[in-house]
Amino acid sequence: MSVLALSHHERLAGRLAESRASMFVGRTDLLTVFGTAVAAAGHENVAVIFVHGPGGTGKSALLQRFADEARAVGRQVLQVNARGMEPSGQAFESYAGGILDLPAGVLLVDNFEHCQGLEPWLAHEFLPRLPVGALVVLASKNAPCTHWREDLGWSTALHVARLSNLRNAEARELLHRMRVRPSLHDTLIEFTHGHPLALRLAAEIAQRDNLETMTWTSSGPVLRQLVECLVGEAPSPSHQHALEVCAHALNTTEGLLRATLGEQAPALFAWLRRQPYVESGQHGLSPHDLVREILDADLRWRDPAGYQRMHERMSRHLLDEARAATGPDVLPAVLAATYLHRRNGFVSRFLTWNMDSGIYEDTCRPADRADVLRLIEAAEGARSAELAERWMDVQPSAFRVYRLADSRTPVAVMAWLRLTPDLADVVDQDPVTSAAWQHIRSRRPLRDHEHFAVARFMVAADTYQRPSAAMDLMIHRCVAQFLHSDHLAWSFIALASDPFWIAFMEYLDQRSLRDQTPVGARQFTLYAHDWRVVTRKRWMEVGASIELAGPDAKPRPRLHSDSAVVTVLSREEFDRAVLDALGSWHRRDGLAGNPLTRTRLVTAHGDGNPVGALRALLTEAVAALREDPRAEKYHRSVDMRFFRGAPTREVAAERLGLSLSTHQRHLKRGLQRVLDHLWDRELLGEDSEMKVSPASA
Repeated sequence: MSVLALSHHERLAGRLAESRASMFVGRTDLLTVFGTAVAAAGHENVAVIFVHGPGGTGKSALLQRFADEARAVGRQVLQVNARGMEPSGQAFESYAGGILDLPAGVLLVDNFEHCQGLEPWLAHEFLPRLPVGALVVLASKNAPCTHWREDLGWSTALHVARLSNLRNAEARELLHRMRVRPSLHDTLIEFTHGHPLALRLAAEIAQRDNLETMTWTSSGPVLRQLVECLVGEAPSPSHQHALEVCAHALNTTEGLLRATLGEQAPALFAWLRRQPYVESGQHGLSPHDLVREILDADLRWRDPAGYQRMHERMSRHLLDEARAATGPDVLPAVLAATYLHRRNGFVSRFLTWNMDSGIYEDTCRPADRADVLRLIEAAEGARSAELAERWMDVQPSAFRVYRLADSRTPVAVMAWLRLTPDLADVVDQDPVTSAAWQHIRSRRPLRDHEHFAVARFMVAADTYQRPSAAMDLMIHRCVAQFLHSDHLAWSFIALASDPFWIAFMEYLDQRSLRDQTPVGARQFTLYAHDWRVVTRKRWMEVGASIELAGPDAKPRPRLHSDSAVVTVLSREEFDRAVLDALGSWHRRDGLAGNPLTRTRLVTAHGDGNPVGALRALLTEAVAALREDPRAEKYHRSVDMRFFRGAPTREVAAERLGLSLSTHQRHLKRGLQRVLDHLWDRELLGEDSEMKVSPASA
């Protein structure tokens, strides 16, 4: 047999093609598109296939498979690698121009991102010169530009496909073909998210070292190689920091970048947006899952202190955004804030952060009533369902359902009951809300305009109250209510008695009541928080911290120990204490024994100097009168009487050049404003603002 008589399959090329085919998995849709195009060339067929996706997703392997498929049906193949090619039309034509003379030719251009600036020229000048029947495949990290849409002819001649990770079944098939132990499959797929290159690298390590189990370290060779392949080198340290922020956040906006990196945020955001491993979504930018894991793990290992600083800046910003969000934006904003803690080995035991579960929160509609009651009865028994039905009559808006996105079927439910003393009769009929009410009355009763809330009937089908996507949403709804419920004095979360949740509730500073509450055959534990003791502001500050000790991390202690020294005053007691403080302004140590120094109003300042904090608050409240032109006269009377040392009202009136009756009227109205302002601060903390009452103007 002569050398020239050897067939393709008798040469090494044929053997290599067979080997490539045996190790290639997935991409069936694209193989079908390509196979159709090469098998029946004609006027109606696709002429250009544009494949794009992040590094390592298998673009080069796909092009090589295309080459083998094309040769197998007798098509001539021209393969071009644009890496290192000068990005000019002349250079491109020198490499790829041969396709213009091949009616049945196939041109495969890999690494097209290196000359992607040529797209307009290709779309409008080079490719229209192709002979009918020729086929071109362009593979790039970047998506095609808009020039293709300017010519309607390309709407049928161009096929665009984005390469993503392998599906679980495809990833398992690849590992099986690479002869990786089945015991390692779940670990490798979980770590790589089905990323083809990551799977192959990890499989090679497992084969080389004959591993039966595998753990990942952020300093390992697989991670370093993946960073180089997927991300490459950032143009500057600022760009690198932007990548690290993007990897740590659920979604990245210009606002988040500005809060962490300053005024260069717009340029950095625009750069991130162009990266092939970053996607744009409803709430901002998010990186490819594997890129996220790699970059976040690398920074955490490489610079723990820098990681901590970045985390805390981001957390403060996202908590502020969660507090400011309204309507349907509230829950996504809260999820974004808590997502920063997903690497915390403690919190990850309780939250899944499964964003792709297909479950979403919705209002509870009358048509949902039967489904909701069935869910509750199946999980907690007939007595709970009976109580839930009563609450649905009293507070139907308190109930939220969690639906499957495809069918809208409710698969979980919870109620956030907003309770006040006027509902005492209904509250006492439910053993759980009654226990909460008794706890409040035995400790720090509600004041005017305050309410308490109970998270009740937290039920998810199948998993009940164990970690799940639905339970995640319910917990985040509770956190959202913590942040947004004005005049909330106490909150309670009612969970079936189970030691599993105790540590997480303590992490949220929800302290379990000693006694359990029976409802039917179940026992429930109430977890309580007095928001007048540990304020929302202080709770958020502690929430911005993170534990970096790994999977065995324990939660940092909250500030509940301060509760022993916080005083809760009624409005009458509070007003009396403010007037006493003003009257004691000039006496040495006159404010030290004032009960205001032990209230939330003062302790929320947290500077360790309650007398100084009280003096600052009183000064600020009086000075605020001067900011309203209508109240300036009130400011002068209050200031003269208390701060400027006028011994009596008569003397103060004389110094101001006012009659005694006019001064007394101004003083009374000014003091009322000061009292109202400070009372609002006591009730709402940092969320209150100076309120101007038209009646007192």
